[in-house]
Amino acid sequence: MLLSLCVIAKNEEKNLPRCIESVRDIVDEIIIVDTGSTDDTVKIAECYGAKVFCYQWNDNFSDAKNFAFLQATGDWILTMDADEEINSSDREKICSLLDNDAIDIYLFHTLSYVGSSPGVDTASNLNIRLIRNHKGYQYTGAIHEQICNCNQEMIDRGKVKIEEITVYHYGYLDVVATEKNKPNRNMKILEILLEAQPRDNFHLFNMGSEYLRLRKYEKALEYYKKAYEDFMPGLAHSPKLLFKLITTLDALQMYEEEMRILNEGLTYYPQFVDLEYLKACLFHKQKKYTLAIKGFKKCLTMESAPLQLRNINEVEGYRSYYALGEIHSELEDYEEAYHYYVETIKSKPSFYMPLHRIAENLMKSGRKIQDTKITLEKFFGKKLNAGAFAKLGEIFFSIGKYDIAFDYFLKACEQMKPNQNIYYNLGMSQFYLKHYQEAYHWFEKVEEGKCYEEAAYKMILCEILSNHTENADRLIQTASNFEYKKKNKIYEAFRNLAADLPYPVVSDNKEESQQYVNIIFMILNDLIKTAAPEIFEKSLQLLNLIDSDEVLLKLAKLYYRHGYYRLAYQEFIRSINIFNRIDKEGLEMMRNSIDLARGGKGCNRYKKVKESGEYVRNN
Repeated sequence: MLLSLCVIAKNEEKNLPRCIESVRDIVDEIIIVDTGSTDDTVKIAECYGAKVFCYQWNDNFSDAKNFAFLQATGDWILTMDADEEINSSDREKICSLLDNDAIDIYLFHTLSYVGSSPGVDTASNLNIRLIRNHKGYQYTGAIHEQICNCNQEMIDRGKVKIEEITVYHYGYLDVVATEKNKPNRNMKILEILLEAQPRDNFHLFNMGSEYLRLRKYEKALEYYKKAYEDFMPGLAHSPKLLFKLITTLDALQMYEEEMRILNEGLTYYPQFVDLEYLKACLFHKQKKYTLAIKGFKKCLTMESAPLQLRNINEVEGYRSYYALGEIHSELEDYEEAYHYYVETIKSKPSFYMPLHRIAENLMKSGRKIQDTKITLEKFFGKKLNAGAFAKLGEIFFSIGKYDIAFDYFLKACEQMKPNQNIYYNLGMSQFYLKHYQEAYHWFEKVEEGKCYEEAAYKMILCEILSNHTENADRLIQTASNFEYKKKNKIYEAFRNLAADLPYPVVSDNKEESQQYVNIIFMILNDLIKTAAPEIFEKSLQLLNLIDSDEVLLKLAKLYYRHGYYRLAYQEFIRSINIFNRIDKEGLEMMRNSIDLARGGKGCNRYKKVKESGEYVRNN
């Protein structure tokens, strides 16, 4: 039996090699249909011996895929996107499926990485992957295409089978979605479809999902609710609709309605472990600890859901163990928390967050630092390598033990080839220890990679805090060559303010000011840890150089997270009085501040900036 790989591609030079490499040993033919690439996609495909066909894109995925199928000569077609790869351990399983005369269509398990980089966070889907060729199978629908058979009215379900074969998908990563602007492309197609069929359940669901990807939760909810009005449990996308409706309600903190839909969903699909998990998570959020513990323990007793009911991976394993550890940590039952964190690690050795939490809890319970180090080192085995030292450095850095972190990072550095990330981490450890010149030395070693620009800006802070004005000016000038000019402008402003020099307003436009807010608070977050009180107070004047009504709320949260509860409370009050700005997280912090201030750091270190116009320049 011959197997043809079919891929639709446009500007996929970064992804296509990974895709083809993952299956080149098992396919007999590679069909690449290019829809208008301006990069090296076509050249790369030809280097792999692919048959490349140009296709005029017409906003219809089915047409493009069906065109690819027409070019395939194999007995079977393996359909993939360019930003996917087959799990290496599953490749050979595919070959064994081709001799099964009883099956025409196979669905595989797709794990889509989400967030900033491939890791633990994934979304789960079922997708058609193997299709018997020359039997009339083709796709229909402009987007989120469905399989049909032009020779018969209905596909024989007996000829369709689900296989536990994993395909990794990289297209939902933040950077990829931003680069390709996928949601806007998809929404343009869906708008046309909904104009023709405004009540189509599937199109409504997909439009809601595009808004969800954009984090426009109100709009997502609008479409999901319309789709849910005609809910039919038997439809393939219905479990996914339920799941996404629930997560949208959760994002909007509409907890009563979320619980109602959760309970309804479990009547439709009793095996839907994800819903049991989300229900327990909701109880946890509401501090209904007994119900939450019961819910997570129930998840641990349930079998893995069928693939068609799977969205969050391993909720019946490490995720529920970790949630139980978190609850017991909040209850200050550190012994029980430790038990569940250990179970989490046993269930998912590559998930390191439990080690961070164990370190926190050991310190909270008064354990000596040497004992804490010994306990954590045991998790990495008898002989610690560079990777273990680096991870231990990250753990101690995360709990503010920067001297211990530095020692571990240094040990990792001694065992590794030059490593830009380790240099940066060594610099950050020294920076937070207020050893500015030692930090500068390590940051200077970062010469490339994702940390390069951040290291350059940290060098500027080191020189400003060391009162090395001339070198700070030189570094700011060098940083002016970086692509994001707004960041440079804020560092230049801070250099002037620290030296008691005037600096003009950066922006008096509210929309433009939003682009500066996060930059300013990244600097403030560093300075509240490292700078002398008088320098930190000067840095607060950065907030007067933009026009934003959220600065007091963000400042209050900054104080709260660093333990300055009285100051946090004062800024929450000012945010309400001056800008009428507060949110649910702020209200919770505000309530807690009153009690925490009695035992917290109070106002002794950082005084509130005088109210002679500060923060209210444009009010």
